[in-house]
Amino acid sequence: MTRTPGLRSRSTGLLAAGLVVGLALGAAGGWGAAHATGSATGPAAGSATGPAAGGRASEAEPSRASTGHATTAPSAPASARTPMTGGGIPAAETPGSTPEPSHLDLATTWTAPADQPAQGRLLRVTIPATRSHFDARQALLYLPPAALTADPPALPVDVLLSGQSRGAGPEDVATGGQIEQTMDALATVDRGLAPIVVVPDQLGPRSANPMCVDGALGNSRTFLTQDVPAWVTSHLKVQTAASAWTIGGFSQGGTCAIQLGAGDPSRFGNLVDVSGEDGPSLGSVTKTIDEGFAGDRAAWAAAQPAALLRAGAPFRASNAFFAAGALDTTYGPVMPVMAERARAAGMHVATWVVPGGRHSWVTARAALAAGLDWLQPRVGLGAPAGAAAGAGAGASSGSGSGVGSGSG
Repeated sequence: MTRTPGLRSRSTGLLAAGLVVGLALGAAGGWGAAHATGSATGPAAGSATGPAAGGRASEAEPSRASTGHATTAPSAPASARTPMTGGGIPAAETPGSTPEPSHLDLATTWTAPADQPAQGRLLRVTIPATRSHFDARQALLYLPPAALTADPPALPVDVLLSGQSRGAGPEDVATGGQIEQTMDALATVDRGLAPIVVVPDQLGPRSANPMCVDGALGNSRTFLTQDVPAWVTSHLKVQTAASAWTIGGFSQGGTCAIQLGAGDPSRFGNLVDVSGEDGPSLGSVTKTIDEGFAGDRAAWAAAQPAALLRAGAPFRASNAFFAAGALDTTYGPVMPVMAERARAAGMHVATWVVPGGRHSWVTARAALAAGLDWLQPRVGLGAPAGAAAGAGAGASSGSGSGVGSGSG
C-alpha cells in the first residue's frame, strides 16, 4: 500500500493573496489545517482551525501551492462588474441551450481573466423538493471566483452535508466548517478554480434524522439524489459526469456520503466521509428499522454502506476520502473499517486520522479541507502534489495516525 500524496502546503501564493491557510503536512506526516482571513488585525487572523495547525510542513512531499498561480490582490467586487440574478447568482451562470460538458480538465485549459475576483461568494438559496416533497430549509451555495467571471467555465460540484444534532443544519457548514474560507483558499492556489459547493438540508426544519433514505421520516435520499442535482444543473454551469460530482459531510453527513457515494455512483463519483457512522441509525437497530424502514429489516440491511459497497462493486472510477479524529472514541474506530470496505470494493481511497481531533467541527473543518484539497486534481482543477517537483520527492510508505494512506 502506498501513501497518498499529502495535502499541499500553503505558502507564498496564499500569503501574497492575503490568505493564511495552512492546509499542510504535519510533523507526523498527516494533513493539518489552519486558516485566517483578511488582515492581521481581522477577527480570524491567526486563528487555528485544525488540531494539527501547529505542525510544521513536511518537505518530503512537494507542494502545489509553491508552483500554482495564485490570484492577485482583491479587485472590485464581482457584483460591480457582473450582472446578477435576483438571488445573487451571476446571470452568466445560467445554463444555455447547449448541454454543458460532462468533464473538463480545467487545470490545463483555464486562463483566469484579469478582472476575476479574488474571493468567491456564499449565498442562501431555496431548492424545491419537486420529486421528494422533502421539507428542507434553505441551502448554502458557494460560487468560486471563476464562477463570478463574465464567461465562467462549467465547474465540478461538491454537495456537502452537516451533522445531525439539536438545531443542526446547513449553516453549520459555514460557521463550524468555515467552508467559504476553505474554498477560497483552494481557489487561491488553483487560479480561481474550485468546485461549486451546495450545502442542502438533509435533516429538515426540526434537525431530525431521516438517515438519507426514503421513508416515513421523509424522502431525503430522493431530495439529495434528484431534486438537488436537478436544481444545480438548471441554475448553474456545471459539469455533468459523476467524476465531477462529490458528496461529503461530517458525522451523520459523513454517513450519508458513503451511503450515496456507494449507492449512486452514477451521480457521485467522489465522496468525503468525515467521522461517519457504520450505517444509518436512530440509536438502536429496532428503533431504526421500525421508524425509518417501516419495520422492513431487509430494507434496512440493504441500506447499510457495507451492503451497498458489496452490491455495487467494483467501483473502479470512485474516489473516497475518509477521516476521523484520533481522540474520537465513538466514530473514530469506524473510519478505518469503512475505508477498508471501500478499498476492497475497488474505490481509490485515502484516509487521515486527525491528530488530537475529537468529534467536533474543529476536526471536521480540517478534514473536509484536506479531503476537498485531495480531490482538486481528481476533478480536473489542480495539478497533483509534486507534479512539478521531480521524481525524487514522491510518495512513501507509512502507517499510523496522521498518515494518509491510499490505493489506486
